[in-house]
Amino acid sequence: MLNNRSKSVIFILISAILIGLLVYQIMSHSKEKAATDGVDFRLLAVDGKEYSLSDFRDKKVLLNFFATWCPPCRAEIPDFERFHRENKDVVLIGINIQEDKATVEEFLSSMGVTYPVLLDRDGKVSAQFGIEGIPTTFLIDKNGKIVAKNVGMMTYEQLKNFAGK
Repeated sequence: MLNNRSKSVIFILISAILIGLLVYQIMSHSKEKAATDGVDFRLLAVDGKEYSLSDFRDKKVLLNFFATWCPPCRAEIPDFERFHRENKDVVLIGINIQEDKATVEEFLSSMGVTYPVLLDRDGKVSAQFGIEGIPTTFLIDKNGKIVAKNVGMMTYEQLKNFAGK
């Protein structure tokens, strides 16, 4: 049988674990809520124009975070381009993470990309969206709220389903 001291130690340990789990849940939920409450940013595109996410209010938007050196990113580009050409009611925007303009321009030209690609040169927008792996694609609703997130490569059919087409 356990003595009172042992029971007290076990009670304190279990209490500490439960409090830790509670704090973790609260922090996770608040981070998730902040990420979905509406986001905005302003970045320069490869074509020299400046874009803001709020420019596309009242439209569904797909944001695709990528890098030219990333094999899955490279593999999904043709399907994203096809989606862009065939689904004009959804705005598709690529966001390149921390690469120079010349590298991105050369890549886009070689891949035949016609949708806008923005340059997140300092990685601040990627950090704002909590990017931990690429490619990562977000679906933003007409009110500017994140409604879906996909980490990993997407095919054309997966992209259509993701966008609710």
